[in-house]
Amino acid sequence: MREFFIFELKDEFKNLYIDKPSILYNIFEQIYTLKKEELNYGYSLFRQLTKKIDKDKTDRYLFIKYHQSIPYSKKGETHYYNNPAHDEISTLVVKRAYMLVKTNYYDCFFFDELNSINNTYFAIDFKNQDYFFLDSKKILV
Repeated sequence: MREFFIFELKDEFKNLYIDKPSILYNIFEQIYTLKKEELNYGYSLFRQLTKKIDKDKTDRYLFIKYHQSIPYSKKGETHYYNNPAHDEISTLVVKRAYMLVKTNYYDCFFFDELNSINNTYFAIDFKNQDYFFLDSKKILV
């Protein structure tokens, strides 16, 4: 299962890094791997790059749009998408600072849905060193 952290970038940073996503990835990776004593610096840098995610709006949008769809379900804070036709099993948890998608499918349902809400999302799989803007996803398989 792949694990993607999704961040909502401020517009100016998306525009700045749209053609250089590797630089943006390196910044997030440095924040992700900071030592405990450097967390204040990392938090400050993170706040400069990102917007707070409207958790309630995003949760509500997905639930209202898909609650009657067979592959979709929601339990607690977790959205589930289980589509046997594509062998896809995906989950999404929305937080105020980031969203977490876990999926076994290269073209995850939630990526397209989140991109339809906002086109400034940047996804990172730290374990596989994979990263992309949701509106131009090219996932390493």
